[in-house]
Amino acid sequence: MGEQPSSADTPLWAVVELEQFTTPEQTQASQWRRSLRSASTWLMGKNSAEQQVKEENELRALPEVKLAHLVPPIDWAPAAKALAQQLNDQKAPVAFFITPPHSGHVAVVSQWAEAHRFACLPSPTLSELAEGDTQWIERCASQREWAVPALERYFLRHTQGIQGVREFLERALSGRLGQGVIGCDSWAYAYLQEVIGIDGAPVFTLQSMEGEQLSRYFADIATHTGAPPQVYSTRTGNQVLAKTEGSAANKKAPPKGENKELQRLAAHCRGHIGIAWHYWRERLREPLSDDEKALWLADALAEAELPPDTGDVATLVLHALLIHGGLDDHSLGQLLPFSHHEALNARLALQRKGIVTSCEGRWQIAPLSYASVRQLLESRNYLVDPL
Repeated sequence: MGEQPSSADTPLWAVVELEQFTTPEQTQASQWRRSLRSASTWLMGKNSAEQQVKEENELRALPEVKLAHLVPPIDWAPAAKALAQQLNDQKAPVAFFITPPHSGHVAVVSQWAEAHRFACLPSPTLSELAEGDTQWIERCASQREWAVPALERYFLRHTQGIQGVREFLERALSGRLGQGVIGCDSWAYAYLQEVIGIDGAPVFTLQSMEGEQLSRYFADIATHTGAPPQVYSTRTGNQVLAKTEGSAANKKAPPKGENKELQRLAAHCRGHIGIAWHYWRERLREPLSDDEKALWLADALAEAELPPDTGDVATLVLHALLIHGGLDDHSLGQLLPFSHHEALNARLALQRKGIVTSCEGRWQIAPLSYASVRQLLESRNYLVDPL
């Protein structure tokens, strides 16, 4: 029998059924190390960090113009094409495509809909959701081929706020609304599966990427000016990116035994390219001296960590933000079993620590804090997403 193909030989973009999703190698070990690091930092302070080959004070952040060339926004078109291949054989009236926060389900479903001339349905307003108004469903009924890029915008987690999406999904899953594709945040999907049930519809997601695939991806997106840059780990001093020998077709990832930095990153991010992209972009550094041309990847797992003593109010705020794909302060105050003042204070504290950030008027979990937030919620037996 021949050798098993490595992840370096597999496509970067693979859409699979939810049951086929697997996390990268070392994911469980990464979670254990994160718990240990968080506890050590909380008890002993930042001086307990491991020794670095290259110290942060020897480096500086890259200018925005340079970052834009080296780490351009993710092009989700290959994922949309991979989704189209999966949907070609589907007979069910509705199919779901889910991803975690910052991982592309809105863009993928929107691009798929545009390519296949499916109408993207407008989401209900917050006032319609808060009042339990279901008139917005009638606006959807006029389209027989439709797409919903972000189902997390179609409900609020209370009695009135769940009525509309319940009726919408019942009609859609029965085929009464024609043919549709629904994009959904993985946390919202887990919640709706729990309270409504979405059985019978196929569910797809992006397969996780291993470290070798991340190395290929980050090298590929930086090669518009020639060979990929030399990037070294501040933790180990080893080169991080795939090496080029002659042409782009000959890119090779660093041998596993020589460099494990991007496998650590893949495990930390559970293989989600959207999260890994944020780490890569925000942790790239250049030397203070202009004579040095190489780049450095600052400790890729440094982030705003949640302390073990995070309180109940803050934990519920984080969970609500994940289930809804982000909320404004007014909606957040309506959904929690605390006063608006308590909810706002908890959100402000999380914002100061860098755990939450604002995006398009909604508070969301910051990309570099997502892994630690997910682990905290799982450790406290909260409902977590399947990815």
